[in-house]
Amino acid sequence: MRPRLIDATALPPYDLGRDHPFARDRQAALFDLLRRHRLFGPDDLLPSEPATRAELRLAHAEAYIDAVTALSQPRPDRDAMAAAWRFGLGSGDNPIAPNLHQSASAAVGATLACVRAVAGGQARAALNTAGGLHHAMPARASGFCIYNDLVAGVRLAQQVGRARVLYVDLDVHHGDGVQAAFWDDPTVLTYSIHESPESLFPGTGYAHEHGAGAGEGACVNVPLPAGTGDAGWLAALRETLPAAARAFRPDLIVSQHGCDPHFSDPLANLRVTTQAMAAGTQLVRDLADALCEGRWVATGGGGYRPHSVIPRAWSWLWCILADRTVPEQIDAGWRDEWRGRTGEQMPERWADPAI
Repeated sequence: MRPRLIDATALPPYDLGRDHPFARDRQAALFDLLRRHRLFGPDDLLPSEPATRAELRLAHAEAYIDAVTALSQPRPDRDAMAAAWRFGLGSGDNPIAPNLHQSASAAVGATLACVRAVAGGQARAALNTAGGLHHAMPARASGFCIYNDLVAGVRLAQQVGRARVLYVDLDVHHGDGVQAAFWDDPTVLTYSIHESPESLFPGTGYAHEHGAGAGEGACVNVPLPAGTGDAGWLAALRETLPAAARAFRPDLIVSQHGCDPHFSDPLANLRVTTQAMAAGTQLVRDLADALCEGRWVATGGGGYRPHSVIPRAWSWLWCILADRTVPEQIDAGWRDEWRGRTGEQMPERWADPAI
């Protein structure tokens, strides 16, 4: 079965404002790099539709969906604006922006398309780089995340027969929205490796957070001190994830690949390279192959070097998922194009220099 890829540039741009850290052109730089190196073709692409209201209810309260919809109008009415704060909207992190419902529901729909294809046996694995919005809560936006595609995706997977889902979160921030959704659910194991909540948003993800009730033990958190680099990050991941995954025996793996553990990321404090992130991705791939016949849905997530890091990290993710070879050198035309657009010096190689 062919692995599949969502063309995230075909989705409405997830636009939180011109100066917001969650850059709207992160998908453009990534897909330009993929196309220049011919790392995917038309047959790899998976079509998707925006999530319906019923699909959004897999993760969110009706009143919250109503609020996001109302605030996404070109001129929201006074009552909607007055109530925005109750839903975490209107802050610097989660500003009120036109078409926010449309773009966020499209990201959810793309992850759901990946889940349907993989859980239904039409694809071995699938990637939605526009997904990975792991902080959104049932009735509250949080951490740049409006709708939680991951929670909706896991619940859909269970509806279509993949009863046991392993969620793996490699973002530098704790996957709090997903953990909260499945806190007492023994059929979902949530695993998150992240910078310590002592030094980073959202302030959760301590090792003692491990679920409750029937879900006791079904949350695994691996907080790392600020400054942790490749060796420590990979050692912690390899020590904890395979054992937890093998004990759990998943039917499907859903993963989030925020690339903000990178040493250059301005919003976090780990010191991980693209090589280590690729090694972490390969571990997830190996576990999917060993434990659930390759069934794996991967998403993007955070990352605030949208031109110098995201394109390399997520194209490498796609290559691991789809059995493609990552070139050593990055296309000179791509580097010139994005240097001209951003004023940044673009890297020459996928792999970072040693640090």
